[in-house]
Amino acid sequence: MIFTIIALGQEPEANVKEIKVTAPKFAGVKNAAAIHKSEKSQTINEYLAKNFDHPGNSEYRPEGTEVVQFNVTPSGELTDFVIINSVSPEIDQEMVRVLETTNGMWIPGFNNNVPAEMTKEVSLAFCTKSNSSKSVTEIFTEKATNCYFAGTKTLFEKQNPKKALKYYNWGINYLPNDQSLLLARGICRYETGDKEGARQDWERIKTLGGFDIEHWELTENAKELDSYDELISIFEDYK
Repeated sequence: MIFTIIALGQEPEANVKEIKVTAPKFAGVKNAAAIHKSEKSQTINEYLAKNFDHPGNSEYRPEGTEVVQFNVTPSGELTDFVIINSVSPEIDQEMVRVLETTNGMWIPGFNNNVPAEMTKEVSLAFCTKSNSSKSVTEIFTEKATNCYFAGTKTLFEKQNPKKALKYYNWGINYLPNDQSLLLARGICRYETGDKEGARQDWERIKTLGGFDIEHWELTENAKELDSYDELISIFEDYK
């Protein structure tokens, strides 16, 4: 049995309403904010994978994709850690610990060439591979897809949102940024009375770039839900 840790991340750069916005970037050296440029080739993905010390019982290691959000200050320090998707409390703690060791190793984000505090996210995928020829991405996508279809059948055919919610939770544990899973879980949360949880899922979709519910493959089935009209009204705020 092989336990694999895969780091995932992006370094986006965008122009927003003619304002030049550059995202924070990991430099891999101390005092990066003052240096601004670094010849180091190490990425935050490589740093996390190299320095992460897996906690807990080596015979039982949970699978999933850990996602942590934080702010990078103009001085290259990390603040305001938020666990977006938790694989386990122990992994949460270790992930934050490793990230804290990168304080000062970040080139800050810039707004019109002025250093500015910005939000950043990093991910680690924890996968137990047993003689598999598939990649971690393929394994997690397959598992999340199975959870999605099981949840959808339970929600719409069996009309059991409480049980369907468990399937969607499992799927999101593997693919935390899958918008169809987030939308479906939001519906289940809303149907079971957790309106705040539903709003959190839909707000996450907005953060990820938005979602056109009219083109969602299960829209027609969703229309049969008692709360559909109110749900659509709320979701309009998150497009």
